[in-house]
Amino acid sequence: MYSNNKDDIKKELKSLCADYVNILEKLKKEKIISEETYNTCSLKKISFLEE
Repeated sequence: MYSNNKDDIKKELKSLCADYVNILEKLKKEKIISEETYNTCSLKKISFLEE
């Protein structure tokens, strides 16, 4: 049972990271944040999603 909860948490975390990266992409596209800020904020999230 603990294993299922752990898997659910991992799925939710991946979903939240994907949402975060999508928001950053929109902010970059609308020139609200710079490319550098986008890269700094998204680098670890994208790495996590690719695991």
